[in-house]
Amino acid sequence: MRGRLLVDLAALTANYADLCALHAGDTAAVVKADAYGLGAATVAPALAQAGCGTFFVAQAEEGAALRPHLPNAAIYVFEGPTDQTAAQLAAADLIPVINNPQQLQAWRRHANRPMAIHVDTGIGRLGFDHDVTPGLFADFLPTLLLTHLACADVPDHPNNRLQLERFVQVAQRFPDLPTSIGNSAGMQLGAEFCGDVARPGIGLYSAGHTGQRRCVASLQGLVLQVRDHPSGSTIGYGASYTTDRPARIATVGLGYADGVIRSLSNRGQVGVGGVRCPVVGRVSMDLTLVDVTGANAASGDWVEFFGPTIELEQVAELAGTIDYEVLTGVSPRVQRIYQ
Repeated sequence: MRGRLLVDLAALTANYADLCALHAGDTAAVVKADAYGLGAATVAPALAQAGCGTFFVAQAEEGAALRPHLPNAAIYVFEGPTDQTAAQLAAADLIPVINNPQQLQAWRRHANRPMAIHVDTGIGRLGFDHDVTPGLFADFLPTLLLTHLACADVPDHPNNRLQLERFVQVAQRFPDLPTSIGNSAGMQLGAEFCGDVARPGIGLYSAGHTGQRRCVASLQGLVLQVRDHPSGSTIGYGASYTTDRPARIATVGLGYADGVIRSLSNRGQVGVGGVRCPVVGRVSMDLTLVDVTGANAASGDWVEFFGPTIELEQVAELAGTIDYEVLTGVSPRVQRIYQ
């Protein structure tokens, strides 16, 4: 039996509305990585119906796949064009984010089509140096000027203000271009960190990144078996867990091949009928073992790996990672169910 990822589209669009309220400009939606694993073909149209007209993806292939579902939206592609993808971008009416002079040359055959300019103000990844000047783009049609904050999730980090000041200086050289600065965390820093077009991603999907606590996604696996084990029983691969009392152990049909991070072995928690229960033993490819002593669990019940009982951010903390990785790691063999 496949695991399932329940996606609450009403909670998604409510999170979008909350983010829109943080500033007076436009609010786009970042739907890269298949809308952070939730399914871009369904998530993006739901956001479009909620009023979103601008979307960002990472790769040309993602944008081309999304275009039939968003025939009238502006779709930007973060990775920019290459000699191999420029024609695909143009054919699908996608807007490349130009990151360097080489990409600008790759887009030259399509110079009459819209493009965005990405300026690196301090993250040290993609982007033109912040001393870039408009003359470089004289023969092109830029429609957006953007940067990306490196430390927005640390509100008091001095790099936030430094990057903003650098970007303001760049924007003054491009006075007619709309600007885009803030991702989900950046939007929380204040309206000046948003720009004309804010770009929330994880804040749409994860309750911990919005002002409200709306759960958008819940990952669940089915209980396949419940067994009673005496004290002193070893559980799972490597006998890494030994019961210190009589215990009821449920075997749940969800494992690391489905997106349950293996570092949750002997430290994770799941929700069983609204009760938190510990993961015991090693997470294996298709199965996870849970101590359901004291909980009401039976074969055929659904167990929550993240959702309203144990939030995505809490799972990430237990796993020693971030909620982005937990959410995007849910594998394609898990069924997406939209509510």
